[in-house]
Formats: sequence, structure tokens, C-alpha cells
Amino acid sequence: MRYFLSEDVFTDEEGIIHRVYGISAADSNGNKSVSYPDIFFDKKEAETFVNLCNESKLPLCHLQDVIEDMLT
Repeated sequence: MRYFLSEDVFTDEEGIIHRVYGISAADSNGNKSVSYPDIFFDKKEAETFVNLCNESKLPLCHLQDVIEDMLT
């Protein structure tokens, strides 16, 4: 499993544009299996999280728990 940074843009109710970042997971064939968008507002923080998941070879079954722990 390999984790990737995802990036999205949304406009809030006041018309302000925001760039947000998340994490996606793909198997060795590049097939996306899961995506958690809109977790971070800071790109560097998101990149650090994605790199940590890859470096630690985080099993996909633990990704949701790790995200929840990181957000609390």
C-alpha cells in the first residue's frame, strides 16, 4: 500500500476559496482504494503525515484510526 497527498479547492459560503489536503491510498497497481479528503489546511503538515504513513508502512486497516488520533 502506498499513500499519496490529495489536494482540493472549495469555496465557503462567503465566497472565499480554500485549498485543503488529504490522504489517498493505492495498491501496487495504482488502484485507489480509499481517500480521506479535507483533513489539513497546511500542505507541509499533510506532506509530513503522508510521508510518515509511507515510511512506517502503515497497514491500510489502521489508517482511519491514525487519522482520528492525529485530529484529536
